[in-house]
Amino acid sequence: MKLLVAALAVALAGAGGGDGRTFVNGVYGHTLRLPAGWQARLQPGTGLTNASTYRVSDLGAFYERPPAGQVRIVLYDDGRGRCPRGSFRRGERIRLGPRSRFEGYGVGYNVLLCLRDHSLQAFVKAGRDVRPARLAQARDVLASVRLTRRADEVANIHSARMLGRSQLGRPIRIWRIGNPRARRRVLVVGCIHGNECAGKAVTARLLALTRPLALDLWVLPNLNPDGAALAVRQNGRGVDLNRNFGAMWKPIGRHGSPQYAGPRPWSERETRIARRLLGSLRPDVTIWFHQPQALVRAWGPSVAAARRFARRAGLPYRSLPWPNGTAANWQNHRFPGAAAFVVELSPGPLAPGATATGRYVAAILAS
Repeated sequence: MKLLVAALAVALAGAGGGDGRTFVNGVYGHTLRLPAGWQARLQPGTGLTNASTYRVSDLGAFYERPPAGQVRIVLYDDGRGRCPRGSFRRGERIRLGPRSRFEGYGVGYNVLLCLRDHSLQAFVKAGRDVRPARLAQARDVLASVRLTRRADEVANIHSARMLGRSQLGRPIRIWRIGNPRARRRVLVVGCIHGNECAGKAVTARLLALTRPLALDLWVLPNLNPDGAALAVRQNGRGVDLNRNFGAMWKPIGRHGSPQYAGPRPWSERETRIARRLLGSLRPDVTIWFHQPQALVRAWGPSVAAARRFARRAGLPYRSLPWPNGTAANWQNHRFPGAAAFVVELSPGPLAPGATATGRYVAAILAS
């Protein structure tokens, strides 16, 4: 065992390259050189690079140990941007971790690669009685990795944080996926009216994406968890959140009525959470999902972006003035250079795997 660790460590420390074939990962944006006898394929669905000295029958079976004498590498850009401070010694760009057991991968070696402002992760697995020459070839493969232009255009980060709690104490969470270096930032809100939550199927489909994206995409599945739990339009205090924003606010209805605007603008925890989020995030495009009119609606500076979305999503578009106190109207006034519009889905539930859901996701990714 110690001999195996030493052999791989020495191999990774040396200069790499070789005269083998070039393999291009067009999903994440990197290339590598394959020595004679090696092969590489993309993992379906994820775009991970699988390089090995044998033909892997199931690319998704990371846990399986390679056959005796064989080596397998799984490589991907972890989307964190710059390598963690202190990860490398001066002049070093490949760091071998200890032989350990990793969840989902089994026993192997974790390797960190630092290329420009990208942090890449590789996992190396070796079969029994592997020869040092095989491990030296693994060194050559990893040392030959180079980034293409696409590596700067896409990434696949996936992080979550809690924005706060609803009036009744339920958590309100947001996810960030895609490329934090992207010039375009998009926010998707799946539900603001508790009885109009079909948009959560769209956000679930977005959060299940495994390939890198060219967008800096923020996904807020539910701004109104109390209303969703109670199956009502309003929040836990009986206020219509989409009449409680500060633009053109005016008293509407009374407590208990469907469109009660609250005692004053920003009176609700949920709308204040949204105000803080939008002020700090400053998305280029914000999409608010509603039901049941089956159309896309916008006004003013958001019309062009809404029309494009409607065309891609296969929904009709309508230019309709905003009611008083709505989220998109406040954004249009507060951030005039950005777009915020409403997507009204059809009545009833929507499944994450539905064909229509896929169209909405594709339209979001093209926003």
